[in-house]
Amino acid sequence: MSEINYQALRDAAEKATKGSYIVGHTSGNQHGNITGVFVCQKWKGEPGGVIAECHVNCLVETDVQAYANAEFIAAFNPNVALALLDERERNLQYIKSRDQENEEIALTVGKLRVELEAAENNLIDSECHVAELEEALRDKQALLEASEKRIAELEAQTVTVKEVGDA
Repeated sequence: MSEINYQALRDAAEKATKGSYIVGHTSGNQHGNITGVFVCQKWKGEPGGVIAECHVNCLVETDVQAYANAEFIAAFNPNVALALLDERERNLQYIKSRDQENEEIALTVGKLRVELEAAENNLIDSECHVAELEEALRDKQALLEASEKRIAELEAQTVTVKEVGDA
């Protein structure tokens, strides 16, 4: 299928006869065979002015097919075409807004990933620093315990002091 020119389709629909369409009367030949089915403008619920005629010919071989063609043309009238084109336009705008939102989300996700990586690196650095501080604390605790033990040992010893002059 070739590419659809939506603007040309809109222009054609806007220029076409307004209103709803309906399958109207038929035309026939002298043998009583249907030769065409008319598509009419709907007027007070009945067929009004003729818009188009669907013929029975070598490409449209039966009156059933001619009726089906007429029903399609009546169903796909300019009002329907314009409504579908308007809906398409709304959908395109929605898609555009979703695309823009998705782009913004992708940028935010990228920024958050960079921030997460930086936070993880800071955490690793902090964990290393904590390990160093814990080791220093253990060393200081060991020194404190040794000092307290030595103080206790010294306090437990009896010291005899001679007075200078007693000899």
